[in-house]
Amino acid sequence: MPEAGRAFLRRWLLLFAGLLALTSPFQYRVLPSPGAWLRPVLEAGLGAVAGRWLPNQSAALFSDSPGLYLYAALLLAATALAAAFWLWLSRRRLATEARLWYLLHTGAAWFLALHLLEYGFDKVFKHQFYLPEPNTLYTPLGQMTPDLAYWSVMGVSRFYSVFAGLTEVGAGLLLLWGRTRLLGGLLALAVLANVVALNIGFDISVKLWSGFLLGLAALVASPGMGTLWAGLVREQWRAPVRPRRPLGWPGRAVGAGRGLLLGLLLLETAGPFAQTGTFNDDAAARPPLHGAYAVTAALPAPSAGAPLRLFVHRRGYLITQAADGQLHDYRLRYAPGQLLLSSRARTDTLAYTSDSAGLHLTGTLDAAPVRWLARPLPWRQLPLLRGGHWTTGPAE
Repeated sequence: MPEAGRAFLRRWLLLFAGLLALTSPFQYRVLPSPGAWLRPVLEAGLGAVAGRWLPNQSAALFSDSPGLYLYAALLLAATALAAAFWLWLSRRRLATEARLWYLLHTGAAWFLALHLLEYGFDKVFKHQFYLPEPNTLYTPLGQMTPDLAYWSVMGVSRFYSVFAGLTEVGAGLLLLWGRTRLLGGLLALAVLANVVALNIGFDISVKLWSGFLLGLAALVASPGMGTLWAGLVREQWRAPVRPRRPLGWPGRAVGAGRGLLLGLLLLETAGPFAQTGTFNDDAAARPPLHGAYAVTAALPAPSAGAPLRLFVHRRGYLITQAADGQLHDYRLRYAPGQLLLSSRARTDTLAYTSDSAGLHLTGTLDAAPVRWLARPLPWRQLPLLRGGHWTTGPAE
């Protein structure tokens, strides 16, 4: 590529990647969240554009929404014009181009490291791929969406969740030092290529964002990719030319800044788990009555319309399952001896007692009388949760 083309591309990528990273609606725990703060303003501005270009579509900015795709496309076009104007105004010097390349490469590496550490620790501590909830385990596979089916199977295996998380954490840490940055970029490229394929293949709604992170990984890994091509294909090994810190930048100040940023990244990504002491979400405390129940005849007489099963979800829901497999959820709050259930602007109350026979529920739900006996089901003993084996038994 001609030098002028490379100079334009550096400016374009610096503007586009920087603005998209800063304005995407992420809510961080420790780091500033400019995207979350700017979200109302951006959505208001997109509303007028969406009304003309995307009729009957929302301008809301959330994962893979039409508004987010429109925003990314507009930002791509606007930053291309801005980069061309910037190049026209500037007098390109070798030192200036070297600084821009270093800033782009280093900034992309640190931002990529932030999200790899975030997703990686979430997997290591089973926060992302959590153990399937009881209602999911009793839902027929054919009635699940592809993303829920994938999420549930991933949540079954702690070993694989930890393994996948450690690859992301490892790539993220390698990105933070110049000597290991190219190796981290190559590892991140492989990891994120698989993530993008999974998101597309299982219809998981972070396609745009994972594609953006994949692009950052390709940018960071690009000097190393040239070396691999020359060595593995042309058998002409040569040292990769990675961006170097510009002359005049004090090493001690850069090192102190790196240490401060590393501390902030670890507080953001691993700090919450250290604060709560939850290093394995599978063993985390569950709410009262959490589990799966089979609804049987209640005493003194069964009530009409009783569901086949009911479930208490860890996120504060009571879910009923009809005989045809259909699920209906209610927002659940607890009171002494009572369950407060909300659905469609209506709140019902069920009184409950528990004994050796099971859970006795009485009251009214959706204007129908309730007199149920719910017997606990051994959902943790289902075959899907039994774990793996090193050997197999005799053939049946």
